[in-house]
Amino acid sequence: MKNLYLVLLSTFLTGLISTTAPTVLAKETEPALLQSSRPVVAEFVQSVLISHPALNSAKAELDATIARGEGSARAIYNPELEVEFESSAATTKAVGISQTIDWSGKRKANAATGKSDVQAAKAALEIVKKTITTDLLSALADHQSAFDQIQLERGRFRLAEEFLDLATKRHDAGDLSQSELLTARLTLSQAVAAKAQAQDALSRSRQKLAALVGSQRDVWPILVGTPQTQLLYATDTQVNTLPELRFALAQSDGFRSRILLADKMRKADPTIGLRIGQESEDLGGQATLFGVQIAIPLQIRNNYSQNVTAARAEAVAAAASAQNTRRQVMARLNATTKRVIASQQAWSQWQDTGATQLDLQRELLKTLWQAGETDAVSYLVQLNQTFDAEAASIELTGALWRNWFEWLDASNNSTLWLEAIR
Repeated sequence: MKNLYLVLLSTFLTGLISTTAPTVLAKETEPALLQSSRPVVAEFVQSVLISHPALNSAKAELDATIARGEGSARAIYNPELEVEFESSAATTKAVGISQTIDWSGKRKANAATGKSDVQAAKAALEIVKKTITTDLLSALADHQSAFDQIQLERGRFRLAEEFLDLATKRHDAGDLSQSELLTARLTLSQAVAAKAQAQDALSRSRQKLAALVGSQRDVWPILVGTPQTQLLYATDTQVNTLPELRFALAQSDGFRSRILLADKMRKADPTIGLRIGQESEDLGGQATLFGVQIAIPLQIRNNYSQNVTAARAEAVAAAASAQNTRRQVMARLNATTKRVIASQQAWSQWQDTGATQLDLQRELLKTLWQAGETDAVSYLVQLNQTFDAEAASIELTGALWRNWFEWLDASNNSTLWLEAIR
């Protein structure tokens, strides 16, 4: 009869297969995570981005770069006004104006450099924004896993407590050996330690979220189920549009522009001046003065050729850095895509092979033990297997979310995904 019960149990455990997420045993719900109080993930991320200091700093830097770019596109030289008055044997009054001519085209080269700097600043702002978004989403994934794990460990602790209580009663009645009672106590001790570790992990995940958000909150968003990864197959990511590469390319363009600017700055620009006035003599005679002045600096002692050499070297370094950035973003994009697919396949395989209605399995195990069809050690071993299976499910889900968020960051699709789930 005992063997028959074991066969039936084995059949029951392997037969309960479903495609839904595993049921967590009698969750001890926390007020901070009540379903009716959970904010939407997209709204949560948007609310954090609005006032995040790192994003505000990047925006201010962009504004400054735009202002500098507009300034670099304006004329380099301003006119100069000269007024002269001299009183001696003759009184001389004159007024003049002079203007340095941008003969070599410095203004155009300077404007091209400013334009590249603005493009780099815009890409930098986008990088900051998506980095904050990814950090928030990844922290939410860690928090969700930690919360699910603490619920699981609380269930394990409660069953271990109930089992020890029943085992003590059966031992006092002479129906349970001393070794089995010690095993029950050891199981409870392990459950206490596991619950403490899970509580520590939950506290750390909330600390990370609070640091990212800038304040403590009683309510955090939840990630329901697993991510819908249609976006992975529906988008064709163009590497050149990724902000990391756009930033590197803009910097490379800026340094190439600086080569031309450095060469233009070597060339001297002439200054042309006009002067008109009047000279009055003491004897009453007057004369009108008119003059033209041309001044050309002589680049003799220093022709500034070293500046051009330095600019060329910096441009070579920036171009190499852009090539390296391209390799990195392509490698990251390919790797994160493969990780998402692998995690999705692992989750699907788990759904196809893993037992899901674990709470019913635990009830059956408890019934068999109480009926005397299995001993305490076998009951505890099989009970722990159900908890290990559920813990594996939590880890698989968490890994899938984290890999998904990494792909969204690598492909620059975080904003698109958040808009889709609104």
